[in-house]
Amino acid sequence: MKCPNCKGGKLYPAVPHKNFPADGIQCEICDGSFELPDYYNYLPDVGRIMKEDRLRRDVRLRDEAIATGKDVVILSREERGYFKKGGES
Repeated sequence: MKCPNCKGGKLYPAVPHKNFPADGIQCEICDGSFELPDYYNYLPDVGRIMKEDRLRRDVRLRDEAIATGKDVVILSREERGYFKKGGES
C-alpha cells in the first residue's frame, strides 16, 4: 500500500514556508520509501474518532498523552490512523 501520509516519501507544507525545505522532508511513517510498512495498520476512521473524542473533551494532545502514558508522537500517529500491529505505534 502506498503511504497515505506523504507524497513520494516526502512531506511538504500546505503553504510554502521559509523554514521548510523546498524539496520537502522525509516521511517519518514510511522513512521515505512511499510504501506503508507492513508493521502498520492504517485505520483512519479509528484515529478520527479518537481525535474527535479528545477534542470534544477539550483536552490538548500533550495532556492526553500524559493521561494515557503514551508518547505524544505515538498518540499523534494514532489519531492520524497509524497503528503498529501488535502494540505501540
